[in-house]
Amino acid sequence: MSEFKVAAADTAVNTAALLEEKIRSHSARVGVVGLGYVGLPLAVEFARAGFAVTGIDIIAEKVRRVNAGDSYVGDIPSAVLGPLVESGMLRATTDFRAVRDLDTINICVPTPLRKTKDPDMSFIVSSCEEIARHFHRGMLVILESTTYPGTTDEL
Repeated sequence: MSEFKVAAADTAVNTAALLEEKIRSHSARVGVVGLGYVGLPLAVEFARAGFAVTGIDIIAEKVRRVNAGDSYVGDIPSAVLGPLVESGMLRATTDFRAVRDLDTINICVPTPLRKTKDPDMSFIVSSCEEIARHFHRGMLVILESTTYPGTTDEL
């Protein structure tokens, strides 16, 4: 193996180890794209587990309500959301530049079925395009949206 390949492999291992340590110590900064019925509960659970969470959504009203501690998702009472927001463990934004400050990001956007019964991937694609603008070395991206096997390879 060339010295370059060894150095690149060592860098990748070190980067992964650093991220793993951040996750274990709960110092990783977590992001969730899509604050709907999947994303908001996920963001809340990360915050309850002790992670600083940034939720990103393109719908300004959702962002406003999250930042006010006012839940619009039935599974998440405002009495649970409010204290997490007040403590600074959970915040929301419409600005994808927040990705620059994150260590992990979970994509939780809709994949509605088209008339042809195949999933509309446009929400995933547009989210990935926005994330890619601010993506950085060492970031973990997880696709949580309901879709078919192989989506990440194909798209």
